Amino acid sequence: MEVDKPIVSVRVPIDRIGVIVGKEGTVKKKLESLFGVKLMIDGSTGDIEIQFDPSNTDRLKIEKLRAMLNAIGVGFSPPKALRLSEDDMFLEIIDLQELVGKSPQELERIKGRIIGKGGRAWKNIEEMTGTLLSVHGRYVGIIGGLEGSEATKNAIMMLVEGKQHKSIYKYLEKMRRELKRRSLQIWESEADLAGLRTRGE
Repeated sequence: MEVDKPIVSVRVPIDRIGVIVGKEGTVKKKLESLFGVKLMIDGSTGDIEIQFDPSNTDRLKIEKLRAMLNAIGVGFSPPKALRLSEDDMFLEIIDLQELVGKSPQELERIKGRIIGKGGRAWKNIEEMTGTLLSVHGRYVGIIGGLEGSEATKNAIMMLVEGKQHKSIYKYLEKMRRELKRRSLQIWESEADLAGLRTRGE
């Protein structure tokens, strides 16, 4: 008698199911092969079941896969979502409707502020934080490291609150300098420790 495999469920917007499946099922097959799972997709509801064998599947990998599916669900392309397979990359999702209400006009206005003219604000935020940004439907998705994602989330919240773009860029530039300073301190500390180890040998 075959034992039922554990299942982890994910729900994504129905209009993103086609992206997860891919042309002739290529994306779905790649994900199944990469993670050693079976994806059961209901195109009528957006529900996805991840079936896996716990004896040879790392649960952390399943959580990474779930994050990737959610990332595609909020507008990221599969290649960008695959960045989440890296240990230091995380997904953050902001539901704009929870912040601005259900007015379609207000939602579009805020999305316009986040994207900017010709996508300029979007690109500037990505470049200044080292993150990837997606704006799809009512959601904003962020893929990046912890500190970069936090800075991006703060920038989005400032835009929602009505702050000017130049104020957001000033904040992000300050955060970028601070992150560089911390990285330099870590590098210098590691170099000092390496020097001590060398002298102690």
